[in-house]
Amino acid sequence: MESQLEILVFIIGFVVISLSSREIGQYFVKLRLPLISGFLFTGIIAGPFVLGLISADSVKHLGFIDELSLAVIAFAAGSELFLKDLRSRFRSIRWVTIGLVLSTFTITSVTVYMLADFIPFMRTMPESGRVAVAILAGAILVARSPSSAIAVVNELRARGPFTQTVLGVTVIMDVVVITVFAVNSSVADALLTGLTLDLSFVMLFIAELSLSLALGYVLAKVLQLILSFPIDRLVKTGLVLLGGYGVFALSAWIRHATHARFAFEVLLEPLLICMIGSFLTTNYSNYRGEFTKLLHDVALPVYVAFFTLTGASLQLDILASTWQIAIALFAVRVGAIFLGSFAGGTIAGDPLSHNRVSWMSYITQAGVGLGLAKEVAVEFPEWGTALATIIISVIVLNQIIGPPLFKWAVHLVGEAHTRAEPHDFSGPRDAIIFGIEGQSLALARQLLSHGWQVKVVSRKVDYVKEIGDQSDIDIHAISSLDFESLKGLQAGQAEAIVALLSDEENYKISELAYEHFGTENVIVRLNDRANLGRFHELGVLIVDPATAIVNLLDHFVRSPSAASLLLGMEQDQSVIDLEVRNANLHGVAIRDLRLPLDVHILSVHRKGHMLISHGYTRLELGDQVSVVGSVTSLEHLSLRFDTNREYELLDIVGRVTPAQLATRSIETEVKEIIREKTGVRRSRFDELVEQSTVMDIPQSISMEAFFHQVADEMAAKVNVEPAALFDLLMEREKEHSTAITPGLAIPHIIIEGEHTFNILLARCREGITFSEAAPKVQVIFVLIGTSDERNFHLRALSSIAELVGEPHFENRWLRARSETALRNVVLMRKGTRHA
Repeated sequence: MESQLEILVFIIGFVVISLSSREIGQYFVKLRLPLISGFLFTGIIAGPFVLGLISADSVKHLGFIDELSLAVIAFAAGSELFLKDLRSRFRSIRWVTIGLVLSTFTITSVTVYMLADFIPFMRTMPESGRVAVAILAGAILVARSPSSAIAVVNELRARGPFTQTVLGVTVIMDVVVITVFAVNSSVADALLTGLTLDLSFVMLFIAELSLSLALGYVLAKVLQLILSFPIDRLVKTGLVLLGGYGVFALSAWIRHATHARFAFEVLLEPLLICMIGSFLTTNYSNYRGEFTKLLHDVALPVYVAFFTLTGASLQLDILASTWQIAIALFAVRVGAIFLGSFAGGTIAGDPLSHNRVSWMSYITQAGVGLGLAKEVAVEFPEWGTALATIIISVIVLNQIIGPPLFKWAVHLVGEAHTRAEPHDFSGPRDAIIFGIEGQSLALARQLLSHGWQVKVVSRKVDYVKEIGDQSDIDIHAISSLDFESLKGLQAGQAEAIVALLSDEENYKISELAYEHFGTENVIVRLNDRANLGRFHELGVLIVDPATAIVNLLDHFVRSPSAASLLLGMEQDQSVIDLEVRNANLHGVAIRDLRLPLDVHILSVHRKGHMLISHGYTRLELGDQVSVVGSVTSLEHLSLRFDTNREYELLDIVGRVTPAQLATRSIETEVKEIIREKTGVRRSRFDELVEQSTVMDIPQSISMEAFFHQVADEMAAKVNVEPAALFDLLMEREKEHSTAITPGLAIPHIIIEGEHTFNILLARCREGITFSEAAPKVQVIFVLIGTSDERNFHLRALSSIAELVGEPHFENRWLRARSETALRNVVLMRKGTRHA
């Protein structure tokens, strides 16, 4: 009774430690270290060599956890071997597997044998014992890690012949290594017990292997029976684990029973039996999906317990004296993998570019390798734990170095399809809508009404030509959905892409946007729910017409006010997302923002996570803030969340002010102008704009050609010869470029005389080349005045700076249909008139 109570205490204590191990493992992931390293680390710290929370006796009492975990590891290895996935690259998979098994097993076994004099527990062993240890170590070092390989492939969205071969080899290697280990385990047992390797041993081995195959078949039928029961999933999981544990218990009973009754013992390999049962269930039953899901759900808690217990059982004293051996084995194994993979790939006829880097994909080890190391510790208790300690050290090195090397290899062969870096958006918000129909045109008009710049795209070239000139929407035709077509549409500048085509076309658009432009907001209308998973992998926002109306009606029933608000049905109310770009708001608590009374912050999105905000939530640069309020208040708030307005205006004015007007007090003067509040609706600046010359240049021209046109237009107004004006404009440009941004320039010069000031507005749709930094300037304001107009010159610059900083200015400027419309864009600007 007392011993049972002690075991119960051990189990409860271990559960607490395992929960801690899971959390510590997540910290290791944040440090870009393998998850299992965190579990092993926790076990080492809690084990008998450090804190002593798990004693050596406790490890023995918790042996059943090892057996349950090893059963799950074997089940997982068998379930990953799905024959249909291997057929397309079977030749390469076969030869690379053969090359890796032969080279890795042979070279590492020979290395362990040769290093026997440097390994404490092997020094006193006879030759047969050294051979036994060497072949067991060599078998374990053949193992790979399918789970790590699959994780890398999913992360990089890798696909292609190289990736298919690597996955096939990695998966099939687990099956091969368990079989090789079963063979070597029997041979090692014979060597250690003094059995001769004669015909009787061969017959016994064949009998053991046949019995293992038969029990594997029986286990498959048991698993299929369990999966067929209409019972709760949790109960099914328990029965599957019980079946796996039963295999280990049966194998141990048969070994002890035959040892007691005969002159030999029957050594069955429970890992092989479990793997065969899983393989048959996966490939020859209708329960593959459910079985795989069940193993996936149970894997994490089982692995946490197993690897934590493994860490606790490591003999740190052995590791301290053999760490050099572990590093040597790691290096030798890498060399063996290079030889095996290169030779196998060459025989299979794979490209040299693949063969040179394929070794980088086969370094990683994890579950099966650790499981086999633990199996050695169980089957050969005299020295198995010491060998397991060395092997686990090698596996940890492989697990740390392997995944980065695999990622590098995938990038080198060009099969990585990762997300591109998103564009840093500025100016008007752009959207591209694919597909011409009633919904797409209605969406375009609604976005335009909110200040977006919208392009509607169709592959119906003739139809676009027919309606293009008659439509109030910017419509484009493309012949194919490829990178060049999307690049021509400036998809990299788009903040949102909406796809309303077939699922295949929508997926192609989503994939191009993901890989080449990094577009974060891709919205797709789904046609077939079977394709839902494919779009989810790309992070696409999906609208399913089959459920959208039902969900909408549901929201109207349960929360009619919120639904009306989100759909823009409430008068003068809206919901928008704002990005925090103003550095002055970084670290400011929401309660300290002094928001308008009719504005409320709904949530804050930060680094892919949604925060339910409260008054003490502090904003950070780059946060996406969802805000509800009146349209007017939201417009003011959007300016506040953007870059600092006063600083921006000061910066623009300071950069473009000519040397003749610059004084020490210029910053003070400009601040007074910016902050000045006048009730005058009609200013001198407005009057000059009404009388100004407006140039709408259809084609791209050089800066020199543009200045010649300006000089010809303005010469009579300012009473200066065209040639003299041109020279002044060019001299000013040489002094400092007047291109403020890649799309905006404000050329301005001081002329001789008094009481003269004039403005010219210019637009060039195709752009004027001012410099390498401003190759496509589309917005130009030309200011010409005398030195006595210094104060007004600054006021005009301030008005222009404030104008071009307004939301949607560039959109309105480029969409203006005439010279009068261009002039009205300036006259109808928002904000205070300063000039």
